[in-house]
Amino acid sequence: VGDVRDRQVDVRLIAATHQDIGQLVREKTFRDDLYFRVSTIPLAFPSLRERIEDIPIMAHYLLDKLATDLGRGEIQLEPDSIKALQAYSWPGNVRELRNVIERAVLLSEQKNIRLQDLHFDGHARHRASYLDSTLTLNELEKQHIERVLHEEEGRVEKAASRLGIPRSSLYQKIKKYQLNSSRV
Repeated sequence: VGDVRDRQVDVRLIAATHQDIGQLVREKTFRDDLYFRVSTIPLAFPSLRERIEDIPIMAHYLLDKLATDLGRGEIQLEPDSIKALQAYSWPGNVRELRNVIERAVLLSEQKNIRLQDLHFDGHARHRASYLDSTLTLNELEKQHIERVLHEEEGRVEKAASRLGIPRSSLYQKIKKYQLNSSRV
Protein backbone atom coordinates (compact mmCIF):
# COMPACT_ATOMS: atom_id res chain seq x y z
CA VAL A 1 0.00 0.00 0.00
CA GLY A 2 1.41 3.34 -1.00
CA ASP A 3 4.34 1.96 -3.02
CA VAL A 4 4.69 2.46 -6.76
CA ARG A 5 6.20 -0.99 -7.35
CA ASP A 6 4.24 -4.22 -7.48
CA ARG A 7 5.38 -6.84 -4.99
CA GLN A 8 4.65 -10.52 -5.08
CA VAL A 9 3.18 -12.05 -1.94
CA ASP A 10 2.21 -15.56 -0.92
CA VAL A 11 -0.90 -15.52 1.25
CA ARG A 12 -2.94 -18.21 2.98
CA LEU A 13 -6.41 -17.24 4.12
CA ILE A 14 -7.85 -18.77 7.26
CA ALA A 15 -11.54 -18.10 7.80
CA ALA A 16 -14.03 -19.41 10.32
CA THR A 17 -17.80 -19.52 10.43
CA HIS A 18 -20.64 -21.08 12.38
CA GLN A 19 -22.64 -21.50 9.19
CA ASP A 20 -22.71 -24.43 6.78
CA ILE A 21 -21.15 -22.64 3.81
CA GLY A 22 -21.90 -25.54 1.45
CA GLN A 23 -25.58 -25.22 2.34
CA LEU A 24 -25.44 -21.45 1.84
CA VAL A 25 -23.93 -21.99 -1.62
CA ARG A 26 -26.75 -24.40 -2.48
CA GLU A 27 -29.28 -21.83 -1.23
CA LYS A 28 -27.52 -19.17 -3.35
CA THR A 29 -26.91 -16.94 -0.31
CA PHE A 30 -23.10 -17.32 -0.55
CA ARG A 31 -21.22 -16.86 -3.82
CA ASP A 32 -20.06 -20.20 -5.19
CA ASP A 33 -16.98 -18.69 -6.89
CA LEU A 34 -15.81 -17.26 -3.56
CA TYR A 35 -16.53 -20.56 -1.82
CA PHE A 36 -14.33 -22.47 -4.29
CA ARG A 37 -11.52 -19.94 -3.83
CA VAL A 38 -11.47 -20.19 -0.03
CA SER A 39 -12.30 -23.86 0.50
CA THR A 40 -8.97 -25.42 -0.45
CA ILE A 41 -8.59 -27.28 2.84
CA PRO A 42 -11.82 -27.03 4.83
CA LEU A 43 -11.63 -28.06 8.47
CA ALA A 44 -14.81 -28.91 10.34
CA PHE A 45 -14.83 -29.04 14.12
CA PRO A 46 -17.79 -30.46 16.01
CA SER A 47 -19.57 -28.10 18.36
CA LEU A 48 -18.90 -28.33 22.08
CA ARG A 49 -22.26 -30.00 22.75
CA GLU A 50 -21.19 -32.81 20.41
CA ARG A 51 -18.01 -33.34 22.46
CA ILE A 52 -19.31 -33.30 26.01
CA GLU A 53 -16.58 -35.70 27.09
CA ASP A 54 -14.05 -32.94 26.30
CA ILE A 55 -15.74 -30.35 28.53
CA PRO A 56 -13.99 -31.35 31.80
CA ILE A 57 -10.60 -31.34 30.05
CA MET A 58 -11.21 -27.90 28.52
CA ALA A 59 -12.64 -26.52 31.77
CA HIS A 60 -9.62 -27.72 33.77
CA TYR A 61 -7.26 -26.21 31.20
CA LEU A 62 -9.09 -22.88 31.43
CA LEU A 63 -9.05 -23.04 35.25
CA ASP A 64 -5.31 -23.72 35.32
CA LYS A 65 -4.62 -20.86 32.90
CA LEU A 66 -6.79 -18.43 34.86
CA ALA A 67 -5.25 -19.48 38.19
CA THR A 68 -1.80 -18.81 36.76
CA ASP A 69 -2.80 -15.50 35.14
CA LEU A 70 -4.49 -14.29 38.35
CA GLY A 71 -1.75 -15.55 40.66
CA ARG A 72 -4.14 -17.82 42.51
CA GLY A 73 -3.53 -21.33 43.73
CA GLU A 74 -5.02 -24.40 42.13
CA ILE A 75 -8.75 -24.10 41.39
CA GLN A 76 -10.90 -27.22 41.07
CA LEU A 77 -14.39 -27.96 39.78
CA GLU A 78 -16.72 -29.79 42.13
CA PRO A 79 -18.39 -32.89 40.60
CA ASP A 80 -21.81 -31.16 40.40
CA SER A 81 -20.20 -28.31 38.49
CA ILE A 82 -18.74 -30.71 35.95
CA LYS A 83 -22.17 -32.34 35.51
CA ALA A 84 -23.73 -28.92 35.00
CA LEU A 85 -21.14 -27.98 32.39
CA GLN A 86 -21.77 -31.24 30.54
CA ALA A 87 -25.55 -30.88 30.71
CA TYR A 88 -25.64 -27.35 29.34
CA SER A 89 -26.32 -26.89 25.60
CA TRP A 90 -23.49 -24.36 24.88
CA PRO A 91 -25.05 -22.18 22.19
CA GLY A 92 -21.93 -19.98 22.38
CA ASN A 93 -19.62 -22.99 22.04
CA VAL A 94 -16.07 -22.84 23.47
CA ARG A 95 -16.14 -19.04 23.82
CA GLU A 96 -19.14 -19.34 26.12
CA LEU A 97 -17.42 -22.09 28.15
CA ARG A 98 -14.43 -19.79 28.60
CA ASN A 99 -16.73 -16.96 29.74
CA VAL A 100 -18.61 -19.17 32.22
CA ILE A 101 -15.36 -20.48 33.72
CA GLU A 102 -13.76 -17.03 33.88
CA ARG A 103 -16.87 -15.51 35.46
CA ALA A 104 -16.92 -18.26 38.11
CA VAL A 105 -13.24 -17.76 38.93
CA LEU A 106 -13.49 -13.97 39.10
CA LEU A 107 -16.62 -13.95 41.25
CA SER A 108 -15.57 -16.70 43.64
CA GLU A 109 -12.84 -16.56 46.24
CA GLN A 110 -13.09 -20.32 46.82
CA LYS A 111 -10.59 -22.93 45.68
CA ASN A 112 -13.46 -25.06 44.37
CA ILE A 113 -15.95 -23.90 41.76
CA ARG A 114 -19.38 -24.93 43.03
CA LEU A 115 -22.59 -25.34 41.07
CA GLN A 116 -23.89 -22.02 42.40
CA ASP A 117 -20.73 -20.29 41.11
CA LEU A 118 -21.62 -21.15 37.51
CA HIS A 119 -23.70 -18.54 35.73
CA PHE A 120 -24.70 -19.52 32.23
CA ASP A 121 -25.46 -17.05 29.46
CA GLY A 122 -28.83 -15.38 29.93
CA HIS A 123 -29.93 -15.77 26.29
CA ALA A 124 -29.93 -19.56 26.54
CA ARG A 125 -33.50 -20.81 26.69
CA HIS A 126 -33.08 -23.51 29.30
CA ARG A 127 -30.67 -24.20 32.06
CA ALA A 128 -30.73 -27.87 32.85
CA SER A 129 -33.21 -28.42 35.67
CA TYR A 130 -32.21 -32.01 36.05
CA LEU A 131 -28.61 -31.44 37.14
CA ASP A 132 -29.01 -33.07 40.53
CA SER A 133 -30.63 -36.19 39.12
CA THR A 134 -29.07 -39.61 38.83
CA LEU A 135 -29.62 -39.83 35.09
CA THR A 136 -26.77 -40.87 32.84
CA LEU A 137 -25.39 -38.43 30.29
CA ASN A 138 -27.12 -40.36 27.48
CA GLU A 139 -30.43 -40.15 29.36
CA LEU A 140 -29.95 -36.42 29.83
CA GLU A 141 -29.16 -35.97 26.14
CA LYS A 142 -32.20 -38.04 25.13
CA GLN A 143 -34.49 -35.97 27.39
CA HIS A 144 -33.08 -32.72 26.06
CA ILE A 145 -33.53 -33.79 22.44
CA GLU A 146 -37.08 -34.95 23.19
CA ARG A 147 -37.87 -31.61 24.84
CA VAL A 148 -36.50 -29.56 21.93
CA LEU A 149 -38.25 -31.73 19.33
CA HIS A 150 -41.51 -31.35 21.25
CA GLU A 151 -41.09 -27.57 21.50
CA GLU A 152 -40.36 -27.42 17.77
CA GLU A 153 -43.40 -29.65 17.04
CA GLY A 154 -41.25 -32.39 15.53
CA ARG A 155 -39.57 -30.10 12.98
CA VAL A 156 -36.12 -31.68 12.78
CA GLU A 157 -34.52 -28.78 10.89
CA LYS A 158 -35.55 -26.26 13.56
CA ALA A 159 -34.68 -28.62 16.42
CA ALA A 160 -31.22 -29.27 14.95
CA SER A 161 -30.67 -25.54 14.60
CA ARG A 162 -31.65 -24.94 18.23
CA LEU A 163 -29.45 -27.80 19.39
CA GLY A 164 -26.61 -26.39 17.31
CA ILE A 165 -25.94 -29.64 15.49
CA PRO A 166 -26.26 -30.66 11.85
CA ARG A 167 -29.60 -32.14 10.84
CA SER A 168 -27.85 -35.43 10.00
CA SER A 169 -26.46 -35.63 13.56
CA LEU A 170 -29.93 -35.11 14.98
CA TYR A 171 -31.32 -37.88 12.78
CA GLN A 172 -28.56 -40.16 14.10
CA LYS A 173 -29.47 -39.29 17.68
CA ILE A 174 -33.19 -39.81 16.97
CA LYS A 175 -32.33 -43.27 15.68
CA LYS A 176 -29.91 -43.96 18.56
CA TYR A 177 -32.50 -43.05 21.20
CA GLN A 178 -35.38 -44.58 19.20
CA LEU A 179 -37.31 -41.31 19.12
CA ASN A 180 -40.13 -40.57 16.74
CA SER A 181 -39.79 -36.93 15.74
CA SER A 182 -43.40 -36.76 14.54
CA ARG A 183 -44.78 -37.87 17.93
CA VAL A 184 -42.63 -35.83 20.34
